[in-house]
Amino acid sequence: MKLWTPLRRASALVLLTGALLFSAALSSGCAGVNERGEAPQSVQDAEWHYKMGAGYFESSEIPLAMRELHTSLKLNPQEYRAHYLLGFISMGRRKYPDAIKHFKATLEIKPDYHFAKNNLGTVYLAQERWRDAAELFVELLEEPLYPTPELAHNNLGWAYFNLRRYPEAAENFKMAQFLKPSMCLAYNNLGQTYEKMNRSEQAVSQYRRALRKCPEGYAEAHFNLAKLLQKQGMTGAREHFEKCVQAQPDSNLAERCRQYLQVR
Repeated sequence: MKLWTPLRRASALVLLTGALLFSAALSSGCAGVNERGEAPQSVQDAEWHYKMGAGYFESSEIPLAMRELHTSLKLNPQEYRAHYLLGFISMGRRKYPDAIKHFKATLEIKPDYHFAKNNLGTVYLAQERWRDAAELFVELLEEPLYPTPELAHNNLGWAYFNLRRYPEAAENFKMAQFLKPSMCLAYNNLGQTYEKMNRSEQAVSQYRRALRKCPEGYAEAHFNLAKLLQKQGMTGAREHFEKCVQAQPDSNLAERCRQYLQVR
């Protein structure tokens, strides 16, 4: 299944994995029932169209998925899973107003649908609405049943980073690391935070830890480490610029790394 990364600074953020998305999105929802204990036919039909849409999405047939999801909502406007998946698709297509509309609709119907709140906050980050994003992630972290607090801590840290609240950003990145030690981007983000706090030695350490956690393909951590090593007059910068290019040779970041290599 293809999972988009819709954000300009996607490496600094966390989106849900496909497995997590579908474990939530395909879960059973509650519907009204008649006196025989059956859901109305329109509700049953809406669920069928939702499941068709989810299947098409999983197969990367996005136009067909959207058609089925919209049909589901016409039959039952309370089918929150259809709103959620349309929000997720809209987020991937960078249609952020549509994503916000559907995530908010999801939360109006099912306020405890934490994945929708996390993704709504992620859209706010993409729009650089740092304060709005921070408010949502703080709310999420107050939910005792929220199953993936490491996501909220990392994203809250990124909101604080962009608000120049660096000590608070650092604390949230550390908490994300504590809750999920394999989250390599939390180390990369903490490295950037330490740079802003003029703690270069600790920043280098965090970038190296990020690369130990994710040794394959983490171009941004190589880039950040290389720049800092070069700035500090330390050895190893060229090696990491080269690894940045090797990790994602066709990316814009790789082109920047090539430019640094040509200058040296």
